[in-house]
Amino acid sequence: MRERRLSAGWSQDELAERSGVSARSISALEAGGRRPRMSSVVRLAAALGLDPETRAQWLAAAREPDARQVAEPEGADRADRADGADEVARPARTDAPGAVPGGGPAVSPVGTTAPTAPTAPTAPTGPQQLPMAIRHFTGRTRELQLLDDLLADVTPGCGAVVISAIAGTAGVGKTTLAVHFAHRVADRFPDGQLFANLRGFDPARAPVDAADVARGFLEALGVPALRVPADPDGQLALLRSRLAGTRTLIVLDNVREAEQVRPLLPGSNTCLVVVTSRNRLPGLVALDGAVPLALDVLSPAEARELLARRLGAATVAEQQEAADELTELCARLPLALNIAAARAAEHPGTPLEVWAHELRDSRARLDLLSAGDSHADVRVVLSWSYRALTPRAARLFRLLGLHPGPSVSTAAAASLAGRPLPETRALLEELHRAHLITAPERDRYTFHDLLRAYAAEQAAALEPPQGRAAATLRMLDHYLHTAHRAASLAYADDVSWQSLDLAEPATGVAAEEHADRREALDWYREEQPVLERIVDAAHRTGADVHAWQLVGAQVPYLLKSGLWQQWQRASGTALAAAERTGDLGHQAHAHRWLGQVHRSQGRQPEAQRELRLALGLFEALGDRPREGRTRLDLAIAHGEEHSDAEAVAESRRALELFEEIGDPSGQALALNSIGWYLAQQGELREALPHCRRALELARDAGNLPGQSSIWDSIGFIHHRLGEYHEALPAYHESLRLRVAVGDYFLQADIHTHLGDTHLALGDVESARAAWVRSLTILEDLQHRDADAVRARLNRCPPAPRPPRSA
Repeated sequence: MRERRLSAGWSQDELAERSGVSARSISALEAGGRRPRMSSVVRLAAALGLDPETRAQWLAAAREPDARQVAEPEGADRADRADGADEVARPARTDAPGAVPGGGPAVSPVGTTAPTAPTAPTAPTGPQQLPMAIRHFTGRTRELQLLDDLLADVTPGCGAVVISAIAGTAGVGKTTLAVHFAHRVADRFPDGQLFANLRGFDPARAPVDAADVARGFLEALGVPALRVPADPDGQLALLRSRLAGTRTLIVLDNVREAEQVRPLLPGSNTCLVVVTSRNRLPGLVALDGAVPLALDVLSPAEARELLARRLGAATVAEQQEAADELTELCARLPLALNIAAARAAEHPGTPLEVWAHELRDSRARLDLLSAGDSHADVRVVLSWSYRALTPRAARLFRLLGLHPGPSVSTAAAASLAGRPLPETRALLEELHRAHLITAPERDRYTFHDLLRAYAAEQAAALEPPQGRAAATLRMLDHYLHTAHRAASLAYADDVSWQSLDLAEPATGVAAEEHADRREALDWYREEQPVLERIVDAAHRTGADVHAWQLVGAQVPYLLKSGLWQQWQRASGTALAAAERTGDLGHQAHAHRWLGQVHRSQGRQPEAQRELRLALGLFEALGDRPREGRTRLDLAIAHGEEHSDAEAVAESRRALELFEEIGDPSGQALALNSIGWYLAQQGELREALPHCRRALELARDAGNLPGQSSIWDSIGFIHHRLGEYHEALPAYHESLRLRVAVGDYFLQADIHTHLGDTHLALGDVESARAAWVRSLTILEDLQHRDADAVRARLNRCPPAPRPPRSA
C-alpha cells in the first residue's frame, strides 16, 4: 500500500483524509503490524482508485483463509445505481492512483506484492454488504454533516433506532450518498453493515418483500437455515432479536413506501438505518421518527467539481463557460452530468462547447443523455417514477410539461388541467411526494428542465393535439384574466390604465381573485418571471391576441416598478404579435410602450421615433385620448434632452386636445407638464399656478398617481424659490401617494428632492438618509440616475458632531 500511496504523491495524513481510515491505522498497515478490517480495505481501495482486479486481490489478501463469505443480495451493487453520482460504467484509467499499467503485479494492503498471506489475521466480526463506494463522489457537505449528526443518537439509552430517510428525484444521487456515508462510518458499526435494494420502482420486477430481505439478512448474520422460521412474521421477529444490542448499520435502498421497510426496523437503539426512496415517506417520519433528508440537484459549484473530477480540473478551468452551460443543461442532475461527462471523456479532444451545443436542443436532450444502459439513461430512470403515479397525477404531470415555468401556482395548475382546486392540490402533493416536482414555497411548484422535457415528451405522446391545445388555452386565459383583474385593482385610480376588452375565459379556468391593491401587487411580483415566459409561449404558439393582451395587462406594473428590460422585451413581443394580426390599435400601443421604455432608459432618439409612430397611428384611428397622452410622452422625451421649450409646446398641444374632448384627467397631466418645464426654464412664478390648477383637476378625477406627480412639481418650484419649508410637506405628500399606489421607481426621484431640500435647510443627516433611500431604489433597478445620487452623497459634508456635555 505504501508504494501506491507514494505514487499518488500523498502523505499518510492525506490518504487518511481521503479514505476515512485513520492515519494511525494506515501507518500500522504499511508496517505490516495488523490485518486490516474489510471496510478499511474497501475505503482505501476506493481512495487510491484501484482497478477491479487489484481491488479483488487486496480484498482476498485481507480475508482469513477459512472465513465464510456472505454474498450480497442480488442486484445490491447495481440495481438503481443510476440514482448515484457515478452511474456510468467505464474502463479504469491507467493514469489514476493505484492503477496497474500493462496488468503488472498488484500490491497488497499490508505492503509489497500480493497475494502473500498477511500476518496476525483478524476476521471481520459481521457481514460487510455495502456496495463499492463511488470514486467521483462530489459535494453534499451539508447532507453528510446532517447524517454525521445522527451518529450522536446511536448510543444506548436513546430509546429508539435512529433512522435517516434520504428522498429525492430519480438520478439525484440518493444511493450514492447513502453508500458513501455508510463507508465513512462503517468502523463505528463493528457488528456489520447490511445492504438491500428493495426495488421499489423497478419496472421489471415487483418490490422486494420485507420477509425476503429479512431472510437474506439472517443468512448474512450467520443464522443457520434450519433455525429460520418458515413464516414471515417469525423471520422478521428473529431478525430483530439477532440485531438487538448490536452496533449494526443497515442501508435499505430504493424503497417505495414506509410499509415496505417498517417491519425491518430493529428494536436496538445502537443500530442506524439509512433509507433511500424517490418518495418522501412521510409516514416513516411521522410514526417511526425518521429524520428526513431531501436531496436536491447539485449546486453550481458541486456540479462543476463533478465535471472536473471526471474530465480533469485543467479541462474544466480552461473551458469554464462551456462547462457551466453543460452543467445547467444537465439540470445539475448527477446522473445526467455523469452521462455527459462519460461521452466527453470518450472524445478528449472535442471542446465542451460541442457537447453543450448538442444539448441546447431540448427536444433531443433526453436522447443524448443515455449511455445505452437502462440504469444510465435519464429518460428511462425518470420513467420509473412516472409509471408509479396514479392516472390522474400522471396526466397532471404531463400537462405541466406544457407550462413554460419557472414555477406554477396551484391555481394555475388547476386551470391548466381544467380540474377543481382541491383535487389539483391533492394531485400536486402526490407529484411532490414522488419527487417529480418540488415546492420551494407554499402553493408553488417547479421541476428541473430535464423533468420538464420528459413531461412535455409524455404530453406529446399521450395527449391528443386538441387536448394539448385546450390545456394551453386554459393556461393563457388563467394568466390573462388574473393579470387583468390584478391591474384593474392595483391601478384603479390611475387614469393611464386602460381596461382591456377580453373574451370570456375557457371552461375550466378559475382566475385568481385579490382582496386589495397589496395582494394584487404581490401577485405581480410573484408571477412576473412566469408572465415573461407565458407571453413568449403565447406568441410562439400563434396566440397573438393573448400575447398582446398579456403585455397590456402587465405594462402598468412593469412601468411603475422600473423593470425596464422586462418591459422592453414584452413590448417588442407585443408589437410583433400586433403586426402579425394586423391590428393597428395594438401596434400603436406597442410603439408607445417601446417609446416610453426607451425614454426611461435614456435612449431619446429611439424614444422619439417610437412615440412618433404611435402618435401617427392614434391620429389615424381617431383615438384622441391616447393621442394626447402620447404627446405628453413626447414632451418628457424633449425634457430629457433639455429641450424645455419644445416640451412646453408639446404639453400645450396636449392641453388643447384634452380641453376639446373634455378630459379633466388629461388636462391635469398637461397642466402639470407645462408647469414642470416652465420651472425648468426658470419661470417659477408662472409655473406654480399651472400646477395648482392641475392639482384641483386631479383631485376631482381621483387620480392618485397624477396628484403625486403634481405635488412633486409644487415641491420642486418651492425649493427653487428658496421656500424650503413649503417644499418639504409637498414632497412628503407626493411620497405618501407614490407608496400608496406602489409606484416604486418614482419614489427615488422624490427621495432625491427631499434630500436636496434637507441639505438646503442645513439638515445634513436627513439629506444623507433621503439620498441613501433613493440610491437603494435606483441601484436595485440598475438605473442611470444612480450616478447622480451617488455624486450627491460623495459631495455631502459630514454631519456636525453634537456638542460635548459639560
